[in-house]
Amino acid sequence: MRKFSYFGGGGNLLSSSQVFLEGCKKIKICYNDDVEHHNYDGVFMKEMRAFTLAEVLITLGIIGIVAALTMPAVIGHYKKEETISKLKKAYTILNQAMKRSEVDNGDYEHWGSALELGPEEYIKKYWTPYFNVTSICKTYGECGYKASYPFKTLSGVQDTTTVTQSNLRIPFMTSDGIMYSISASSGDGTVAADTIYIDLNGGKGPNVFGKDVFIFTRVKNKGIMPLCYTCTEERINVSCSNASNGYYCAQKIMQDGWKINYPF
Repeated sequence: MRKFSYFGGGGNLLSSSQVFLEGCKKIKICYNDDVEHHNYDGVFMKEMRAFTLAEVLITLGIIGIVAALTMPAVIGHYKKEETISKLKKAYTILNQAMKRSEVDNGDYEHWGSALELGPEEYIKKYWTPYFNVTSICKTYGECGYKASYPFKTLSGVQDTTTVTQSNLRIPFMTSDGIMYSISASSGDGTVAADTIYIDLNGGKGPNVFGKDVFIFTRVKNKGIMPLCYTCTEERINVSCSNASNGYYCAQKIMQDGWKINYPF
């Protein structure tokens, strides 16, 4: 920016304080075109022109374009990191709960089943004492869902998995907003009997497999493992594509070093 130069009517150079005071008091007419400011005593000064409205609007437009190009990537990265953090937490808590329950109730393959205890009694005996549970959901609405079939596949297709299954699964919510739905059966070694669904934010959505809903299973001598943990990399990658179901995405995240490397 150029410095102001002030000259009195007799050609005398004024001090900086005089310049400020005299300029503020005496300037009456401003000419923006020639950037010279005059007063009635013949004193004038030259100053740098301010930004025009057009220049300001152009600058703001450029900033807006840059923001529009970068913000989706920033938001997408944040959502991935948030999902990984919550999934790690849920997976750790789930494994710890199972180990603690086995200390109190023996190896899980010898636990009672829903046929013997009923699904609600099953989770109350073997699971909920080891979580910070806020509610046990006998209906989908009690877990914050708006429908019995709220889940979608990664490709966007409505899935047939229900929130509750009266003779098999009664989900529960924990204080951090995570929904756990654990199949209430004995450990007979079948995937269907040992499936565990985790929804990282309950009924809030998007309720999509591979985004906020993930599937695990109980495995003898291994504890809790991602569904399809023994599958080939090709099969897992197909499941975690935007044309498939997303069922095996917990396994993909873990095998990729807790990173989301698929359409999210």
